[in-house]
Amino acid sequence: MARYKPYSYEQSKLIPVYFKDQILPGTFEYALNHTLDRPSSYLDDVV
Repeated sequence: MARYKPYSYEQSKLIPVYFKDQILPGTFEYALNHTLDRPSSYLDDVV
């Protein structure tokens, strides 16, 4: 039987993330990131 170590949320790993290299233009992720990061006046007009 496997003996797994208990997982602790207090442990941390620092993983460098470079969005410029990982989110490529023309992908869904790029469009989603672009949409959510920009201030939107469209939603203000609808409400």
